[in-house]
Amino acid sequence: MNPYQQRLERVRAAMREWHADILFLNYGADLTYVSGIIAPMYYHILKGMGDWITGLVFSLDRDPILLLQKSFAPNIESQTWIRDIRILPDNENPDAFLGNVLAEFQPAGKTIAVSKMLWGQTLLSLQAAAPGSHFIPATNVMMDKVRVVKDEDELQVMQRAAEITDLAMGATLKALKVGMTERDVATEVDYQIRRHGGDGYSFYPGIICVGNGSDPKRHIMTRNTEMVLAPGTTVAFDFGVLYHGYCSDYGRSAFIGEPRADALAAYRSITRASQAVQEIMADGKSTPAQLADFVRDRVTADGFGEWYWYLGLGHGIGLEVHENPWVRPGSDEPIQAGMCFTIEPKVWKPSVFYVRCEDVVVVGKDCGTSLTKFHYEPNVIG
Repeated sequence: MNPYQQRLERVRAAMREWHADILFLNYGADLTYVSGIIAPMYYHILKGMGDWITGLVFSLDRDPILLLQKSFAPNIESQTWIRDIRILPDNENPDAFLGNVLAEFQPAGKTIAVSKMLWGQTLLSLQAAAPGSHFIPATNVMMDKVRVVKDEDELQVMQRAAEITDLAMGATLKALKVGMTERDVATEVDYQIRRHGGDGYSFYPGIICVGNGSDPKRHIMTRNTEMVLAPGTTVAFDFGVLYHGYCSDYGRSAFIGEPRADALAAYRSITRASQAVQEIMADGKSTPAQLADFVRDRVTADGFGEWYWYLGLGHGIGLEVHENPWVRPGSDEPIQAGMCFTIEPKVWKPSVFYVRCEDVVVVGKDCGTSLTKFHYEPNVIG
């Protein structure tokens, strides 16, 4: 059984828990998980006749059928293990085409789960084709639970994404200089991601410069401004790589000129805590909430509790940059080997400094292992 078929069986097991008989997935992480197909870049902009029927449909006892508007069909056989591929013929009514395929699953009276991020026109078409059916959303929590433990094939791809991330970070640091703007640095990160083999960024790179009299009212979620890197500022990196559908999410900090003593101490605090928490990320030995408390307590003991930005320590990651479970209070299910989490402590003292550190860590039998290997030493520029 190939890994995609094994994933299909995991999804089917979850469908039984949800009491779903049929599942329809449009382009997105869940479809990629089952089929291997990554949405083409023009999926959201094509607006071609019948684009809404594109998706994957299967049931508890019937294998997947892939439905495609013809613009998405070129070379499709090389992208997936699925062989039952139906392409919308020219001049055929898209809703009737979708309805005829759905009819093969005998949907009357059954529960049909659909992607949470399903197009409205797709749902209307499905509902018209199965008027006696009950529809439910396959929510983030439902599908992320299926995907949360990564198999070896997934981890290999995520490891490569991490390697590209490390290379992009090193090259970007070499390009940093006084006088660049945050926007300049974000552009450089994007260039280095692609230069080193990434398919793009997993989210728009965030560059946040704080210090040297910067605006105390500015929030750190405001990124990539025209603020200039100047002596006395800290530069926090928050970016990720997209590679073969999988994501990294990453952070380090740089100091422009001689670092402030408190900023340097805060950076050393979070990097020590980030490495220490990996030692307790063992199969079944802790919960995400306990990991979050562990790092918060370490940073607080170092004297930075007042400025520790504690919305949580991180989140799951894989085919999407943000997946469940989140590493924060309330996440009380024990972690399992093969889960991947971001570990991203931050200390923010408005207008004075902002430092962050972030890695993707894989839970192992005895401890966690960071996929990114870039050093934790302070990066001083100029």
